[in-house]
Amino acid sequence: MATRYRLTPLRWQSHDIAGTYTYAQPIISALNVGDASGLLYDAGTDPLAALADLLTSVPADLRPRLRTIYGSIQLDDSAAKMAINQIGSTRVNGRLALTAIQNMEDDEVSTADTFHTQTALLNKINGANVLGLRLNETATQLELHILEQLLVQNKRTRDAEAEIMNAHLFQWRYGPAYARDLFSRTAASLDSWRQP
Repeated sequence: MATRYRLTPLRWQSHDIAGTYTYAQPIISALNVGDASGLLYDAGTDPLAALADLLTSVPADLRPRLRTIYGSIQLDDSAAKMAINQIGSTRVNGRLALTAIQNMEDDEVSTADTFHTQTALLNKINGANVLGLRLNETATQLELHILEQLLVQNKRTRDAEAEIMNAHLFQWRYGPAYARDLFSRTAASLDSWRQP
């Protein structure tokens, strides 16, 4: 039975074991083992400059827009940090899960009588159910991170489209009067200009 039903497990692989990608090592390390603090992510990305000290010098009309754009970048960083940590932690736990699965498989095909009593069979069934629940919970977390990334991308796209629409509305609202004033002064200046 051990040879009839056993599959060769697909082992978890780590990124860049050879260290080929020198400048990506902080994030690669986080993808391999997790990064609960987010420090490895921060070390592998351009830092976002502080906004609070500059905000008062920005015109009041532009402050909400600037805060929204800045917040979108912060949201992206937050979702990316959490997803990278979860992926690295899942990779570490995945190796342990494979060991647990192998142990359950070995117990199932064992010829020892102690593995086939009624109590042992019920324990194996319960253990398999618990392991299945744990693996499903991990898969659900990873799917959640995919959804978060899609939501972040959607928000950034929406913010960009809102910026474009606001620029068009501003142009339609104020453009003709502004252009009239600009060109009328320009024409008058050209008409009154004389070579010195």
